[in-house]
Amino acid sequence: MSEISLDSIDDSTLAFCWLSLHPRDRAKILENAPKTLWVLGAGASHHYGLNRFGVKVPLSNGFFAAFNDLPTSQGFEAHVGPLISFLEHYRGVSPLEVNKWNENIEDFMTSVEAELAQLRERLTAGRLQGEDIKKKFSLAMVFANMNFIFANVLNEATNGPSRSLYRELLQLCGPNDAFVTFNWDTLLDRALADTGGWSPNDGYGIKFASILDGTWKSEIDNGPTFQTGWRLLKLHGSTNWLVPYMAVNFDTLDYASLVPDSSAVFLFWQATMPYLTHHGRWRGGYFPTGYCYYPPNIPGNQFTKKQIAAPEGHVIASFTYKTFSPFSEPSDSGVPSSPLLITPVRQKKYDTYSATLGGLWDQTVKHLETVDRLVVVGYSFPVTDARPLDLFRAALKATSGKIELEIVAPGVKDIVARIGEDAISHAKNFRTHDMTFEDYINILASEMPQMMKTAAEENEEVRKWVKMMYVMREASLHRAQQEGG
Repeated sequence: MSEISLDSIDDSTLAFCWLSLHPRDRAKILENAPKTLWVLGAGASHHYGLNRFGVKVPLSNGFFAAFNDLPTSQGFEAHVGPLISFLEHYRGVSPLEVNKWNENIEDFMTSVEAELAQLRERLTAGRLQGEDIKKKFSLAMVFANMNFIFANVLNEATNGPSRSLYRELLQLCGPNDAFVTFNWDTLLDRALADTGGWSPNDGYGIKFASILDGTWKSEIDNGPTFQTGWRLLKLHGSTNWLVPYMAVNFDTLDYASLVPDSSAVFLFWQATMPYLTHHGRWRGGYFPTGYCYYPPNIPGNQFTKKQIAAPEGHVIASFTYKTFSPFSEPSDSGVPSSPLLITPVRQKKYDTYSATLGGLWDQTVKHLETVDRLVVVGYSFPVTDARPLDLFRAALKATSGKIELEIVAPGVKDIVARIGEDAISHAKNFRTHDMTFEDYINILASEMPQMMKTAAEENEEVRKWVKMMYVMREASLHRAQQEGG
């Protein structure tokens, strides 16, 4: 095969060879490739709709449309009463008309936050009276309710095979790349795990107090089959990151934890069998990282007795109406949990999870100091996300002339305007792609033949393998032509 020239091998064969490589082998070939930091927003996950309802992972302007098309809004599999009641009494939306209502989720949550802040100011000045008291309870309940609705809509929308475009992206990523996302969904998490080169034990950049992987354990048993430097930094939290139950305190209207002096974060990875949860309302049928409306309770032994005991002079009581069942429901042991999500409001609750998320933001800064290339996909830097915008502007200025910058999204000009020409002028070079993630993946995929050819030119073992694959493919095509003729 020594007489076969690489120049004679067609692009389709070279692309086939690249896709036939084991992820481990691609990582070895790309070990000296320039380091890319991929920054991913909702537009990157919006392509996915392989759930049984065919509903795509929603953008902010389509969240409630997805809510109405998924099981979240249907039957008693989810608890949406506080939202429905709030819409009826304070938005004038009849329960029968909710399926037609589709306010932008960022606008909705920002308005709820603003109304809570106004009541909190009045509460500080004196006691609330009359209508304010009723509104206080409604606002507090809907704010907490939305945290679970967010997680459930995404868990339902991503409840399907893990063959997302993130798998295609990872076929082109070097082992030193890193990923920053503002998405709560776990599509990229699953795609990374599927390669065998990433593990949730350390791949998120945080240490979990315990992980539910069938049963609660300190870490997942099976580690990566090959090593990479891949880190998935989820700066706004994740549906499968759990903390003790979070709610708005009726007395202070502050968003607070059921276990206020615990900063522990727990990971839900997978559970095919029932787990302990709120009143035993477990439901199965979810792919790894996904769960029903009610996440698992956290084992009580993860906390000290003092942490989970009632404050001095108080007792913990529980009462549940027989709405979800005609019979008495079980009272499962453990501490009820909430998904750790930074909700889309103007005043992000970063301080609430500073012990966890603060470290992830620090790691992001360090990655920005060392990357060669920064690619922003499907993230629009919305007005509610002031901190990310400040972070990336500062990073571009601090590394002036060192980072190649690409921005990928429909309507990319608006994103460029939000970032500002001053910050962008510090990039080594700058390219925009006014297109969807799907179209951008096709552009990246067109580079595979050259990537395979370059690898073959630089490594004799790879070169021999590519030539062997070429000979085998040509022989197969020739045989097929003879049989067809």
